[in-house]
Amino acid sequence: MLKRHHVIPVRAEGNEGFPTMPGPVILRPVPENFLTPLAEMRPAPGAGFGSYALAPIPAGTIVAAFGGTPMDRVTFDLQNPERRSRSIQIDDDTFLLGPVEREPGDAVNHSCDPNCGMGGAAQVVAMRDIAVGEAITFDYAMADGSDYDEFDCVCGSAVCRGRVSENDWRRENLQDRYTGYFAPYLTRRIAYRQAARRLSKRDAETLMVMIDDDPYLALTVAMRTVLGRPRASFETLVRLLPINPSWRSDVIAGDVAALDLLAAMLNEERGGGVP
Repeated sequence: MLKRHHVIPVRAEGNEGFPTMPGPVILRPVPENFLTPLAEMRPAPGAGFGSYALAPIPAGTIVAAFGGTPMDRVTFDLQNPERRSRSIQIDDDTFLLGPVEREPGDAVNHSCDPNCGMGGAAQVVAMRDIAVGEAITFDYAMADGSDYDEFDCVCGSAVCRGRVSENDWRRENLQDRYTGYFAPYLTRRIAYRQAARRLSKRDAETLMVMIDDDPYLALTVAMRTVLGRPRASFETLVRLLPINPSWRSDVIAGDVAALDLLAAMLNEERGGGVP
């Protein structure tokens, strides 16, 4: 994708085999992000830049769409911090890294009392009619489920949380308020949490009976219960557990001691330590 203007030289008129053209062709950069023409980016007090309505924006309008380079968290963490601040999470381990230079679509700020929400993985839509001059905002809890963009909030709304964090999407009051406006991967996470439950006494007994004969099946059944993911694979489930990385690696590799330790944890805590 072009990031700067590029000039393509054209042969002078009359050269055989080349079309006649009056001068050089200038290829201009293609924006990676979109901001509705009903709004503009301009400086915002305390937030660098913001987007503001130039005309009335009806509810349901797509006001912004984010583009960028998709990458996993490990790769994302190696990027320029300023670009990372203009990025968005679109799945459990997928982020869209913002463009090299700021674009109008980058300037949709957070508010704890927003007028917009997510209309997909990377689209922002108006949740209500927006009047001329209003700042266009959405709650970052609708899109962010990781700690890459946590900060003290200065939105100043009556419902300001004071701090924006990776766990805000877990708040039941926000889940109720923003139903239908979370990014798809967070909508799935919310559904999983609602389906998750602690192991019953019978579940734990079944786990311990099965563990010697088929540890993978026994642990998969138990983890699906406590994580609320009835069709997830063994490896996916293990990667979701809040356990030490080296222990996780040993479990995935099939280390017997690591598998026994996981079974013991699930049996003793009944999955109570799983968020």
